[in-house]
Amino acid sequence: MTGEWVTIAIRDAIEAQLIKGLLESSGFLVRLQAEPLGKVYGLTVSPMGMVLVQVPAPVAKQARSLLAAESGDASPEGY
Repeated sequence: MTGEWVTIAIRDAIEAQLIKGLLESSGFLVRLQAEPLGKVYGLTVSPMGMVLVQVPAPVAKQARSLLAAESGDASPEGY
């Protein structure tokens, strides 16, 4: 599956890895995008320390719904 990737969550590195594992175990293709300088300097609390959790656009709605169901959130559109 190629094409546009959509950000479905913005979290710290540990949470992003957990979300990636959840989505991959449900069959979703997932990639994590992080600011390279954040990793170099070990930043975890600033915008440089945040990680974007992305999925292909055609499955973004289903991935958001899964995250909402797992977190108990009623609004799957939010980050």
